[in-house]
Amino acid sequence: MQNDGEVVGWLLGGVVGGLVLLARGFRAWRRLRLVEDTPTARARSMALGRVELFGRAQGKADLEAPFTGLPCVYYRYRIEKEVRSNRRRSWRTVARGDSSAWGFYLEDETGRVLVEPAGAEVDVSHDWNETNPELGPRLQAALAQAGVGSSGWLFRRKLRFTEWRIAAGESLYVLGVAQERHGLAAERRRRIHEKLAAWKRDPEAMAHFDVDGDGRVDAEEWEVARRLVVQEVSLDAVDDRVVVAADADGNSPFYVTDREEGRVRTRYRWRAFGGIYGGAALCLGCAAALLHQLDLLGRF
Repeated sequence: MQNDGEVVGWLLGGVVGGLVLLARGFRAWRRLRLVEDTPTARARSMALGRVELFGRAQGKADLEAPFTGLPCVYYRYRIEKEVRSNRRRSWRTVARGDSSAWGFYLEDETGRVLVEPAGAEVDVSHDWNETNPELGPRLQAALAQAGVGSSGWLFRRKLRFTEWRIAAGESLYVLGVAQERHGLAAERRRRIHEKLAAWKRDPEAMAHFDVDGDGRVDAEEWEVARRLVVQEVSLDAVDDRVVVAADADGNSPFYVTDREEGRVRTRYRWRAFGGIYGGAALCLGCAAALLHQLDLLGRF
């Protein structure tokens, strides 16, 4: 039988677990409201700020899924090993990774926009899951990179591999923040500097800005040239000027899924319902049982 200390520990754990569920429920509720309140935008006409997009994935980089080698625009993987403790078996994650450093395009009937998935909650169904598969070159390479051996003492370790991927042409729903591409300001400054440096080496260009004809370009005349370059660079067409990415302040969710918007709403609705009501019930029930266990219930 469990002693009083163990019972109190379990009840305290239940209270904490209920509070965690409650917090997750309210988080899901806030996301549900964001999904419901954010209208679907089009790639060509979307404004900066929080956006909801629906389209098809298109690749920007040539990616291959790490386990299957299949082409994709995004992948995520996990390697687990079986561990035993007190005659119980469980799975422990020993390696995980994804391709969030590489962006991909979301294309609709109006155009396309670059999605930078770093920091996103990518919710897609797993495409490949195997326990103790034949360890070909790709799986061996993945294990070596993770520093995981395939054999233990006497016997081969039991390993489980899971791979998620987004294929080109797959329909996606994206909720994120449309913003100026990171590094674009530095890129503009570099282009301005390069154009001004080229003009300095061009006698005809310098003569054009020598308005008073004194044979030199003074500070005021050079300022006119600089403003002209800034205007030209600002008007130049730039690839991927606007991207959908994580909110720098973390105030808006960033969600990528292969589910339709209706299924996204249903998923968040159930998460909110289960978290709020389930968490409240667990927290209150364990708190009442804890007070009873400590003979404090009658004092309240």
